[in-house]
Amino acid sequence: MLIKPFPQVENIHPVAIPLPGYSDLITGNVYAVGKGPLTLIDTGPKFPGSLEFIREELELAGFDFGDVERIIITHGHLDHFGLAVSIGEAAGHPVECIIHAEDKWRVSRENLYGEMWSEEANNLLAMVDLPSEEVKKIRERFSFFKELCDPLDNVSVMEDGDEFFGDGYHLTAIHTPGHSPGSCCLYESRQRVLFSGDHIIKHITPNPLMDIKRDRLRDPHYQSLKAYLKSLDKLNGLDVRFVFTGHGEHVEDLPGIISSYREHHRERMDLVWKALKRESRPLYHLIDEVFACVPEGDTFLAISEIFVHLEMLINEGRAELADPGPPALYRAR
Repeated sequence: MLIKPFPQVENIHPVAIPLPGYSDLITGNVYAVGKGPLTLIDTGPKFPGSLEFIREELELAGFDFGDVERIIITHGHLDHFGLAVSIGEAAGHPVECIIHAEDKWRVSRENLYGEMWSEEANNLLAMVDLPSEEVKKIRERFSFFKELCDPLDNVSVMEDGDEFFGDGYHLTAIHTPGHSPGSCCLYESRQRVLFSGDHIIKHITPNPLMDIKRDRLRDPHYQSLKAYLKSLDKLNGLDVRFVFTGHGEHVEDLPGIISSYREHHRERMDLVWKALKRESRPLYHLIDEVFACVPEGDTFLAISEIFVHLEMLINEGRAELADPGPPALYRAR
């Protein structure tokens, strides 16, 4: 057992898919909601054996893939939509897939097979002064990602406040940008359960990821950490009994974990500021001072984390871009 069991909640059937090789995430969580027909919330990645794992868990709950009528995707990262096509094929009938409009392009064939690595990415890595050997590693990792999902050519879109009904459930979409511009939580009002995707995770602080392809965004001035902190505010006052997260164990104290996230980001912002105080330098050269350890393959996440905190420091007047480069040089104020 990788995580402790989820609490039993009427008409909600959690499926925690093991993620070998991704120990930081522990599991990829899928939720079957309803008495039948079912709505699935997320699908997990296209790992060998994952589809069969979901099938077996559904059978234990008294269902099969034929009972699935729709899939709601919390955001457009492959570990949340990777199996959507396979599940639709296994169902044997059309299964509607729904994602927030801001993330629709992320699940497209155009993005996964044509644009996943872009000139914008090359420019970014030059701007942060990433060594060529690290660039190669990141490009190889991005190339591998597309093996873990199938593109969604036919997908419907949802917006903040959209509602989804079925026998035994009532879901409301809450647009919570930050981890991605189209990230959404789903609130089941009857059982007071919040399905949080990667907006809330118990064992790690979710990454508000910088967005490279700015031309895809509704708001050209979008800043992920600023958006993420504002999205946390949207959950204030929501009557939540359990948070069913995208990875790992469920959460019972939503206000407490939100408070811990805010403290984490304030501390991380101060670390970045203090590092710049000691010496002005390009972003890549801040990593060792900001992070005690960066696991192999996570350099891009470290760069992203520092970048979004730099944006906030600049907003607050505590840092500035001293030289646009490349590489770009930042300094504390």
